[in-house]
Amino acid sequence: MDIFLCGGSQHVDLLESLLPKLRAGGKVHLASCFLTDADLDRLAGLFDVLHTPRHSADPYCNFELFSIRDINRLATAPWFVKLDADVKLEPGWLEYVHECIESHPDAVLFGPRKGNVPVTLELSGALVRQLLGSEPRVLGAPKVIGGFYVGRTEFFRQHARFFDVTHELLWCFEDGVRRRPSITADFWPADGELRVVGDTTRFRTRGNEDTLRNFVVHAVGAGDRLHVFDSGGRI
Repeated sequence: MDIFLCGGSQHVDLLESLLPKLRAGGKVHLASCFLTDADLDRLAGLFDVLHTPRHSADPYCNFELFSIRDINRLATAPWFVKLDADVKLEPGWLEYVHECIESHPDAVLFGPRKGNVPVTLELSGALVRQLLGSEPRVLGAPKVIGGFYVGRTEFFRQHARFFDVTHELLWCFEDGVRRRPSITADFWPADGELRVVGDTTRFRTRGNEDTLRNFVVHAVGAGDRLHVFDSGGRI
């Protein structure tokens, strides 16, 4: 597996404890959301690959945008894990992941915790139809929250364009008006009607990566392959 987590200077103690627990699971990717050289010296040898995203000057927003824009591109193993630096892992965490994959080999997204607020989001208008060929609508769908989840790499690569376009519609527009420059200008039209129904406040300020990932799964018709599995205290 490819395992992704991010951290800033405030997370160094947590990372120093967490990173060694991940090595048995596969390649460990650490995204430095403004870790200092001294921080990285402390963590040397505890990860396989270091990434230094600079999507935002705000460390938390940088972390959210890394999870949205980079994980799908960087993952190459059949499965990837994304987790937060403050997640507590017991020794059986990896067995939990393998058990879930074995029992549901067709899963595309799973994790141990269900979001309290379901995914409710609708994108419509001429711009949406032009880019996506449809007007995706998800109402009250279950959500795997972002503290720890496992995704099928092939699935998210297959739907990468849908994922990226949806991200731009939510991140770069407010009330149908573009507020940020295009992320994917190579295939983006100049303008067009856009309507968004649902709570998008956090998309505009932080990125809200787990809601986006869950929305995409449901919107492309794979909601029956999204699961919340109890870890029995292992995560």
